[in-house]
Parts: sequence; structure tokens; C-alpha cells
Amino acid sequence: MEYADKTFHSLPDRAHLIVKNFGYSHHGIYVGKGRVIHYSGFAHFFKKRPIEITTLDKFARNKKIIIRLYDQPKFKSRHVVRRMRSRMHENNYHLIVNNCEHLCSWAITGVESSPQVVKMMHRLTTIGYVSSIMTYMNGLFLTLATTCFALVLYIKMKLRERAKMDLTTYLSLREQHPKK
Repeated sequence: MEYADKTFHSLPDRAHLIVKNFGYSHHGIYVGKGRVIHYSGFAHFFKKRPIEITTLDKFARNKKIIIRLYDQPKFKSRHVVRRMRSRMHENNYHLIVNNCEHLCSWAITGVESSPQVVKMMHRLTTIGYVSSIMTYMNGLFLTLATTCFALVLYIKMKLRERAKMDLTTYLSLREQHPKK
């Protein structure tokens, strides 16, 4: 479900908010009154920061907000907010194992998960496979190119030998039959 206007009056408490950025998405939990708790991580110009509470506007940074819905959340709104507050000021951000998405999924489901990390892992695996295949193909191409080059040199050498032999034959025939 996408959320177009960013007025906090119509956002449900404990909503898992997502703001898409170039190459990644940022996650937070709406806690009411226009405030969001999120793991700021590297949101402040690569300076590692703790879990904090911020305004909805600062969280969204003029981008569209998307709400992630859960079929069967383990925790309800006030409990989700309480869980988020229990980790306030924690400063153990890690892009792969403890990011803002891990925090939000933990608060709602009790399980830390980050589908975007899994997606990135799959992309990197695919790139690795493609790279391996390209390396193999490059090696195969190099072998083929080297073989072709050697064949061309061999053919040229044989043609030169043949041309020298033909020239010798021509010269000897010319000597035997001078022009009149």
C-alpha cells in the first residue's frame, strides 16, 4: 500500500514505513504525532548513528512513503512502539545483519529480517556466476583466438614456402624456355 500525502493524522500507529532511495530503501516505525523511530545508521553522511526518533518529514526527506503491511503481525500497535522504544539509542548498526529493516521487522514480527539484504545477496551471487561464466568464456575466447592466430601464422608460413617453391619452379622453367 502506498501512502501519498505525508500528513501524520491518517498514518496508523506501528506502521512500518519505507522510503525508497537510489539503490536501497530506508525503514522506520511510525509512533504517532508525526514521529518515526528508525535506525539512522549511515543516514547522516556515513557517520554511524543510533536508533533515534525523528519527524516524519526528516525521515521521508521529501520522498513518497510506502507502508509495509503484515498478514499476521506478532505484536500489536502499542507493543510495537514499546519494542522500538526499548532499543532507543542502541548504536550497533550493521548494513548486513542489523539495519533499519531488521529493526522494524523485529518490532512487528519478533524476527529480524531484511528482504533487501537477501535480494542484494542474490544479485551479488548472480553477478558472481555471470562473472565466472564470462571469465570462462573469456578464457575460451582467448584459447580460440590464440588457436586462430597460430593457424593464420601456419597458413601464411605454408603459403610463403609454397610461393618460394613456385618462384623457384618458375625461375627454373624460365631458364629452360627463354622467351624469343
